[in-house]
Amino acid sequence: MTTVQLIRRQDRDGVRSILIDRADKANALTADMMHALAEAIGTAADAALVLIEGSGARGFCAGADIAEFLQGDQLERQEEGLKAIAAALTASPRPVVTATHGRTLGAGVLIAALSDLVIAADNLAFGLPEIRFNMYPVIVHAALEEKVSGSVAFQLCATGRLLDASEARNLGLVSDIVPADAFAAGVADRVAFYRDRVEALGIGRRAMRSDGSSDVLARIGRLAPLMHENFSRPGVRDTIARYLKSR
Repeated sequence: MTTVQLIRRQDRDGVRSILIDRADKANALTADMMHALAEAIGTAADAALVLIEGSGARGFCAGADIAEFLQGDQLERQEEGLKAIAAALTASPRPVVTATHGRTLGAGVLIAALSDLVIAADNLAFGLPEIRFNMYPVIVHAALEEKVSGSVAFQLCATGRLLDASEARNLGLVSDIVPADAFAAGVADRVAFYRDRVEALGIGRRAMRSDGSSDVLARIGRLAPLMHENFSRPGVRDTIARYLKSR
């Protein structure tokens, strides 16, 4: 499939629906897919709101495609891709709703953390497994600080612990929980509710940002060099390569 086919978009009834459609890889994002996703978010000016979903039963998004880490300059391209997604989400003039289910990891967590509202299936497994490769997800940490404290962001990144839907909602990372066995209907119901209240949501977004306290893009810019420092440490590449070979 081409990148365009992997990031699908549809405009209907005032909603721009964006689908990450790489179910055979648990919707893991390549650098090209990251840029395509950012573009799809950034061009939704005519929509009332934006909805981001992931295809397949395994989950919303398993994070960045780590196989790319071992390919030339792809780590740099993924960094730029994550920055592009963060910029598109924070600059969106429309409320962004992300519908998550199953495995929601790494870059999937970043998308959720920077969305205005997150609808989760009750089978959610939400977390940062990068620590198993001796990597700390600094860019996702920066995004998480939009919703949780720095110490909570550190605990999630450092432990690799997976949160279920209720735990994620208690931390403010999820706004709605719907049954996994009726996920599509539950998402449609909540999206319709929010679509009919976009004016109020817009006021809420302005209220959230009225003190100018959000500096997520600046945080990402400051922390991103640490990703390259981490990746260059002895053994990190080998650990990723062994994991990929074992699969």
